[in-house]
Amino acid sequence: MFIYKCFKKQSIIKGVKVISDEKAIEIASDIEKIDIDVKKTIEKAVTAGYLGVEHFYCTVIHEGTYTTPIDRLFGENPPKIKLDNFYFDIISKALDDEGIYISLAYCNGEMRVPGDAVDEIIEYDDYELDEDELYFQRHYVLLTSDATKIFKIYEEEGISGHRPTDDLGLIVKYDDGQYYSYFAVRSTDLCMSTLQVFPLSADLAKEHEFSLINPINKVLIEMMKDVIVLKN
Repeated sequence: MFIYKCFKKQSIIKGVKVISDEKAIEIASDIEKIDIDVKKTIEKAVTAGYLGVEHFYCTVIHEGTYTTPIDRLFGENPPKIKLDNFYFDIISKALDDEGIYISLAYCNGEMRVPGDAVDEIIEYDDYELDEDELYFQRHYVLLTSDATKIFKIYEEEGISGHRPTDDLGLIVKYDDGQYYSYFAVRSTDLCMSTLQVFPLSADLAKEHEFSLINPINKVLIEMMKDVIVLKN
């Protein structure tokens, strides 16, 4: 069991509706070509406080969908990674190659969060089933550097969440004279042997974990949008 330690004093809002499918697709479309400040976004994202530890989860993309953490580019005895000029030189080169993936958010069904650390509780109520058919409610902790939210949904609704070993973020790549960005999931097995990124897609049904219109992902899209820093 994960325990997230935080002592913020925040109000809790229950029963908030998630954004529409159309709005989620619009945000994803807008993010594709906006001028992101990659350096400032990474600096902000690393303070997400996942398990209370600062992390450096910007990874380099290779072979199309696979990712490599920056420190693993240096073999078995990597230097201690800091967010310095050397680090961002590597990021700059990777952007001109196959791109990078920046972790921005987490969705964890096993994490426990004290009530005073929660910014918002969202109870998904767009049910296609009668109330007497709903028995098993799941709680997902949704976390970024800006906010911590609880998402409640019944398993009978068939909506997929994410594994504790997954994270969500942004693919950024340079192509044909233009930088492009896409919301994505970095999915790994429990042994951390496979690290792949999969762009969120509007073509998948809302029940799918990689769907843009999955209600859990729609909340995470709004949360990630607040972490992304734009250039002036």
